[in-house]
Amino acid sequence: MNAGNRGRVGASTVNITPDDALDWGGKSLRRNQVEESDLLAHAVVMTDGNEIGAVVSTDLTMIARNYFLGMQELAALKSGIPADHITIAANHVHVAPSVSPGWRYLHNDGPDPMYVDMLAVKIASAVVEAKEGMKPATVAAGNAPTTGISFNRRYLRPDGSVEMSFSNSLDPSWPPAGPADNDLGYILFEEPDGTPIAVITSFSAHNHVCGGSPVPGRPEPTVFHRDFGGRFGDVLRRELGVPIPTAYLAGASGNTAWQDPNEPPPVDGPAAAWRIGTKLADAWLDHYKSVPRKPVIDLRFTSELIEIPDRPLAESHFCGDMCRGTDTGIQAVDEARWTAERAAVESRGDSTSCMVEIGAMSFSDTAISANPAELFVEFGLEIKERSPFDVTLVSELSNGYCGYVPTEHAFDEGGYETHRSVFSSRLAKNAGRIITDKSVEMLERCRTGGE
Repeated sequence: MNAGNRGRVGASTVNITPDDALDWGGKSLRRNQVEESDLLAHAVVMTDGNEIGAVVSTDLTMIARNYFLGMQELAALKSGIPADHITIAANHVHVAPSVSPGWRYLHNDGPDPMYVDMLAVKIASAVVEAKEGMKPATVAAGNAPTTGISFNRRYLRPDGSVEMSFSNSLDPSWPPAGPADNDLGYILFEEPDGTPIAVITSFSAHNHVCGGSPVPGRPEPTVFHRDFGGRFGDVLRRELGVPIPTAYLAGASGNTAWQDPNEPPPVDGPAAAWRIGTKLADAWLDHYKSVPRKPVIDLRFTSELIEIPDRPLAESHFCGDMCRGTDTGIQAVDEARWTAERAAVESRGDSTSCMVEIGAMSFSDTAISANPAELFVEFGLEIKERSPFDVTLVSELSNGYCGYVPTEHAFDEGGYETHRSVFSSRLAKNAGRIITDKSVEMLERCRTGGE
């Protein structure tokens, strides 16, 4: 890099939809032949003239760390960008191919190696194209307020235990067990004349209105879909009149969702995705024009790989609290899943752990904090509050996958996210505190330039 390239940004979008049907959670999904809803990956590459890095969002549920590393290495090899300057995030779309063995012990399915290889090639090509297309750029970052989109999905029964917002037996008068985060964090890159180059956003709500939640009367999903995070980008491109990449990052949303407990869940998931995506886009369109534009300067990266032990068997419970309601079909699925999960955990013993990468990147008094968890929203709010930057986006499910990370108090309340499993809820009860404090430390390192 040199001074002549200072403040340059490029972006690219690639289609990552499989050509053939693939399984997710025991269901066979195929490409949508009725409405365009393909899965996409958006890459944004930026430089300040000295450092260079990339952010890639993917319409995937999660990416196991071993697969992420292969994707990151290929992108680095092809683009020349340092591997540890490339963040690859899943935005938690639920009707997408598995790139993690999360359902292994119920459905015995897992990632298709041919699809994983295709993903790596597609992501690398997006990063290369974004780098080759870099243009002089300015940045505008902010937090657009929203209403009626994000809700805490855990509600307290009178006995202090938790029931999910999708439960058929939920009483909407019960109080939520925690907060929600209604801010849409965003980073807009523009050419000096105001032409948009790319948008990176972060929002705290499970990106799964098209599938992954038990909605009475809704048919099982059969097609891949980029969900409301993807539809948000579709609306932005339509309203701006420019086909820009829109990298949608999952904010800390381990316990937040789009479901208002006072309203029935939408039976038509794809229609709901358009409604939610449009509400998010309207909030952004109402906000971004008034935010000052800044030069892209002081680009910094830092990360640390830490080992966090898994939760021991003596501190674990395996479903049985009917947190997803009294429906017999749901209870049968839960019993089958956690019977298999418990047997697998017992066979492994208490000596396992998980490698967790905590990272941060910053520029122009704006930062992105990355972690591989389905992190509870309380931690995301704390990271943003303690961040030394004016605007901080939290990106969970980034650079690997380590499962749900609840607050320690949530384990006393129970609920889906606290049920011990091999992959999807595994870490020690204090993992959220470890991840949050380390995330703030990484942000502080970016601020001070420390290693």
